[in-house]
Amino acid sequence: MRNRFWFLLLPLVVFMMFSCDENREDMSFCPMANFPEGDVVRLDMDLQGVVNKGIVIPSQRQNEAGFVFKFRGKKGQYYKIYYQNESYKFDENSDYGTENFYGSWEDVNVGFKKVEKDGIVVDTLRIVGNPRDERKYYGTDVSKKLYTQEILDGYIESIKNSPKYYNSILKKAEKNGYTVEQQLTLDAMWLINDNKNKGDCNHRWKRNPRAGVYSFMLVVCDDEETLKTLDERVVDISKTDEHGAFVNPYAYFAKNRDKVNVAVSPRVLKTRAVITPEAGVFIDELKVKTNEYDIVESKKIGTSEKLYEDALFEQFFCQVSKQFTLRNIPVIKDVVSDDDPYTMAEYEANKTRFDSTELKHNHPVESRLLGATLRIDEDKNGLVLINPGNDDIENLKKESTGVRTRVGFTYGKFRGKIKFPVMLNDENIWNGLTNAFWLLNQDNHAWNNRRPSKSGYINRSDDSDNPKRLTDYFYSEIDIEIVKASKYWPVSYYNSREKKRKVEDGTKNNEVMYACTNWDLASSDPKKFKSGISIINHEGHDYEAMRWTKLYKALTIRTPISNEVFKNDYYYYEIEWRPTEIIWRIGPTPDDMHVVGYMNEENTCIPNNQMICIMTQEYHYSEWWPPVVFWQGLIPYNKTDIEGEIFEIVVE
Repeated sequence: MRNRFWFLLLPLVVFMMFSCDENREDMSFCPMANFPEGDVVRLDMDLQGVVNKGIVIPSQRQNEAGFVFKFRGKKGQYYKIYYQNESYKFDENSDYGTENFYGSWEDVNVGFKKVEKDGIVVDTLRIVGNPRDERKYYGTDVSKKLYTQEILDGYIESIKNSPKYYNSILKKAEKNGYTVEQQLTLDAMWLINDNKNKGDCNHRWKRNPRAGVYSFMLVVCDDEETLKTLDERVVDISKTDEHGAFVNPYAYFAKNRDKVNVAVSPRVLKTRAVITPEAGVFIDELKVKTNEYDIVESKKIGTSEKLYEDALFEQFFCQVSKQFTLRNIPVIKDVVSDDDPYTMAEYEANKTRFDSTELKHNHPVESRLLGATLRIDEDKNGLVLINPGNDDIENLKKESTGVRTRVGFTYGKFRGKIKFPVMLNDENIWNGLTNAFWLLNQDNHAWNNRRPSKSGYINRSDDSDNPKRLTDYFYSEIDIEIVKASKYWPVSYYNSREKKRKVEDGTKNNEVMYACTNWDLASSDPKKFKSGISIINHEGHDYEAMRWTKLYKALTIRTPISNEVFKNDYYYYEIEWRPTEIIWRIGPTPDDMHVVGYMNEENTCIPNNQMICIMTQEYHYSEWWPPVVFWQGLIPYNKTDIEGEIFEIVVE
């Protein structure tokens, strides 16, 4: 990675040239000639209508022609231009150099173009998704919604007309405790989702352009005979060898400068994505895990075709774990309240106040009234997340809420401008919520698999003692979870000298833990992979990273932050996900962020697939965060709505 910005070290002239003979010739290569002068062209991605089409840089709205480039050529020469993301890449000559985001002409069938006459050659270029035209990113036409009642009914009817399939539905319904109609609906929805990935439409959004800096490289062949000697995989970047291997053109032409003229411009593009709630929130019924729901629709939140096409956010349905059972006190009261907060005396008294028959034995829930836990804040241009209050002692719920973005990226600095709800009251009692800003794999199909693991991944849902190892797997997750917990791990994980000083009473401070986690699925490929506590040093600071067992699928760092940050109008939360490292930060402004967590490829397997961004306010089990400070079951059901708000997510 040390050579990531090698091109910026070039002299600030219009071109750099490597000729096939000893005489250098001025090709005067100028990319982005139709954009304002300067060594760096800054252009935000146009995100209008890109969810199902993919990002194009520049978009038609930004510049109808695209990037215009110019160079001085000679009649009979052949030329091709390439681009590459320089911010998030591997060394071109490494084993992973072909994972870099690079491209050329939008139509990969166009190879080197012929110079028809002496003089200035003018051509155009756009940066697009799936630039190598890989078939694994193809699928059915998704320009229009794939879910309507009519479409669903058609799938259900086809299942009923298949005796073998219908019999399997009967057995599955009995096993799962569903009615036959419920199981038919769920299977039909699964089929609709699965069939999205079958077809001949180029889903460019499945490999979107990366944020950051792009370089531009012009390659010129003096004659057709020389052109014929080039590897066909750089003439047509969609081609592979018999093993399916691509060739990175930057690496190839660095080694074959004797054959061609190469000019890499010091003029670069810097781009980013700014994701806001302005276009609304789409509700994707295909992601609902039940057919027992209703929808509260509004102009900016719902299932309309316009929201399907334009909304950059959609409702996220928090997966409700039943690993533990809440034995919750039957009390309705706000922990954080200006008028009547929950006191430590009440918390202690409630430990013995109710017998087992009075406790509410249940689990956290997700809403069955879709859209009801979200609201667009027109005044602040924000998206409000709501954990609904309780007013019925017979129907008590700790209801989680969340949203996710609909545009995926591989790598980037993901920074959320967020107003999370205050987590602790003045007596430092926790409200039971885990505030989270995190990344998750965009899709569960093979097109979005991670890089193969030599040791193998463990399925996210496999908690057995002898799990099957998977070479290829789609699941990836990088978390910021903010929860009331101890900054230390259980004392049994420390050595004898550390045990006494690695203990604290978390009820005595107003700190919450900024938990930084990478889900590496227990791949032991990293050379420093281990269970227990690992010390990871970054810029002179030691971080304690925990993996509970060798089969545990994630590595986590806890760093304390003050509850006071939630009393600001907003704060910034950041995950910088790079090819070989992950850095977590927090701060009051984008220019004033400090590091709170760090991991690299020596400690954990860094994902390389496409991910989306999520904000959630979830009720978690206290058992997940030992040593336990406050028990979720002793936290009352909130009386009034608890609200958080997200204003924007910037990926740069």
